[in-house]
Amino acid sequence: MKIAVFSDVHSNLEAYRAVILDIAGRRDVDALWCLGDVVGYGADPEICVHITRALAGSAPPPAVDEELAGAIGSLAGKLRYVVLGNHDAAAFGHRIINYFNEVARVAALWTAAEISPLACSFLRNLPLTEAEGDVLLVHSTPVRPQEFHYITKVGDAKEAFGATDAAVIFYGHNHRPVVVSDRGGRPAAAKPEDFGKDARWLVNVGSVGQPRDGDYRACYVMYDAGDPRLEFVRVDYDVDGAAGKILKADLPRVLAERLHYGW
Repeated sequence: MKIAVFSDVHSNLEAYRAVILDIAGRRDVDALWCLGDVVGYGADPEICVHITRALAGSAPPPAVDEELAGAIGSLAGKLRYVVLGNHDAAAFGHRIINYFNEVARVAALWTAAEISPLACSFLRNLPLTEAEGDVLLVHSTPVRPQEFHYITKVGDAKEAFGATDAAVIFYGHNHRPVVVSDRGGRPAAAKPEDFGKDARWLVNVGSVGQPRDGDYRACYVMYDAGDPRLEFVRVDYDVDGAAGKILKADLPRVLAERLHYGW
């Protein structure tokens, strides 16, 4: 079973479009999993939510260009899971917004004012975690997922492994692709090609719409559950278009600028 796992779209329609076209072009994708933060930072929260709903099979494709509509149609119903991200939660008034920095807070308040009640309801009803077999999906960490803490060091990874029996934990939130193995309670950085060997795994799938690993391109993961294997995929997109919309919306300039250098 081949699964496209993605996270942190962050209202970046141009990046989301490129990733959806790339996934649809593979023609052998059995399912999609989304790890949250469909909205936040970018200038297209409403349409990104409705694209997500369409991929989940709960709505027809929204008004998009013909190529994207065709790709969404070919993938409709394959988005099996969408979990709640902290920016998704902020959009419907969750207290997590009180912990945002000023730039994130401004963008979150703008997003909350922009999205429709239907989009807001979709976000409000997302679960914090999902599981399929021995795989756990979460936006931040399985340690008190409702608090949206970050996994940034070995101790955080050890706590994450200790909070679940899952063999594989897919997460986002940090916007940086990472693979960590755990053999006998000893988490260690690993390479994607090591995935599937005798260990437990913690995998950050990177970000579609706000990469922060120094590579501006949209990022997602292809996960082969049958083999098993991981492939980190990077996709070019119209960065100028996405950045221009952020500036036009009068959102903080840094949100546009950072798209160009992926940080």
